[in-house]
Order: sequence, then C-alpha cells, then structure tokens
Amino acid sequence: MTSRLRSFGFFILLFCAFGVSAAQAHNLNVFAISTGDTIEGYVYFTGGTRARAAEIELHADDGAVVAAARTDQNGAFAIRVSHRMPYVVQANTGDGHIATFTLTEDEFSENLPPAKNASDITDNTPDAAVAPTMTTPSSSATAPIGLKALTRDELTSLINHAVARQIGPLREEVNAYRNDVRMSDIMGGIGVIIGIFGILAWVRARKQTSV
Repeated sequence: MTSRLRSFGFFILLFCAFGVSAAQAHNLNVFAISTGDTIEGYVYFTGGTRARAAEIELHADDGAVVAAARTDQNGAFAIRVSHRMPYVVQANTGDGHIATFTLTEDEFSENLPPAKNASDITDNTPDAAVAPTMTTPSSSATAPIGLKALTRDELTSLINHAVARQIGPLREEVNAYRNDVRMSDIMGGIGVIIGIFGILAWVRARKQTSV
C-alpha cells in the first residue's frame, strides 16, 4: 500500500509540473485585427505587460509563412497584405512562449483580391521591421468633408478604421477572459487532485495509527 501511495504521489508531482508548464505556455497572448489591407495588433503577457521585440510571423491557411515583423517598444506590430484569405498571426518571444491569433477572410477589405494560394501573397509592409500599429486616420481623412469627395477606397478605409476602433477593445476583452478561464481550470484541476492525494494520505495515516 505504501509503495502504491508513493507512486501516486509521484504521479501527482509530475501532473503539477505539467500543469505549471501548461499555464506558463499560455502566459503569452497576441491580439490582431484587420483595418482593411493591414493587420495591426500587439503582443502581451497575462496581466497586461507588452512583449517587446517579439517575432511575428504571418501564416497563410496552408501554413506557409508569407510575412514577418517584430513588435516595437509598445509590443505593437503592423503587417500589410496584398490579398484576402484566412491568416494566422504567430508571436514568439524566443524563450518558449508562443501565441497565435486567427483572422478570417471576410475581415479584410473587399478591395483586396482573394488569394488562391500562399504564393499569390506579397508582403507590402513598409521597410521598417517594426511598423506603427493601431493607427488612426490622418487629420485630413477625418476632417469634415463631404462624402461625395471620397472615393470608394477612402470611404472603405474610414469605415474599417472606425469598426476596428470599436470592435478591437471588445475582442481583446473576450480574448483575455478566455485566457483567465483557461488558467483557472488548470489550477482548479491541480487543486482537486492534490486534495484527493491529501485525503488518501490521511486515511492511510489513520489506519497505521489504529494498528
């Protein structure tokens, strides 16, 4: 019985170590949103701290890497794309923390042509490795001008930026909530198993005392 109890305790320790590792793996988060033809976002750790100089890879739906960037001092990034298709943004801090965020095809401007495969996509991000992110339309774009003076592309860009500013914070809150729930589930499961082990140890001790 003692050997079985020790084996079970060893199993519990391994499970706890695995649970902590899993929790650490989810410490990194990436948030992204399309503003038409540009993917903007930022990388942050649970708790809100931004991840600086994190590597960003943009993957096509077949897994091919079609663009790359690096976050700035605020943990922000921006990647301009040439075609519409589902994309996966992957963030990597280089120390084992990796996070992904998926964008669907219908989140991009209709002015962009659909991509048949990853080879159609070109990286149109400006030459700087870190592009400004979460930008707002310029003062000239937001000036009170008549709608008739705007082209279809300009109007679409204004609408995309306005929607991104409104929807972005909401999606960020939902993403943060999911991460918090995942962490709570992990820690709750570990607590339950440790509690069971404690009860078994207590029962074993009572039997030895009675003998």
